[in-house]
Amino acid sequence: MTAIDLEAVAAAAAPDVLGSYLAESVRPTGEHTPGSAPSVRTTEHEGHRITVTTTYDIVVDGTPVTVPLHVADSGMLYSPGLPYHQFTSALDAVRALMSTYPDHFGRGT
Repeated sequence: MTAIDLEAVAAAAAPDVLGSYLAESVRPTGEHTPGSAPSVRTTEHEGHRITVTTTYDIVVDGTPVTVPLHVADSGMLYSPGLPYHQFTSALDAVRALMSTYPDHFGRGT
């Protein structure tokens, strides 16, 4: 059995390292604008298959950015960039991501 290297795990979870990984990760396939990141949910109800695609087109300081926001069946939003957080508002999620990864969003005002 291989022991887990806790220092390596901590280093990989550092905001700069995780942020760089997420920025380079493969985007979902499909037709969408450069700044959008769709979240797709499916379910079945009374013999019918339901698909709901939610797309957030996020622009920060006039620049479209890809911020992966996903919607859970409960309606709560989450992002892989902040895996232990849930949000009721996309604006709150983007604010939290900007605060956590300021180097990815420029200096602001």
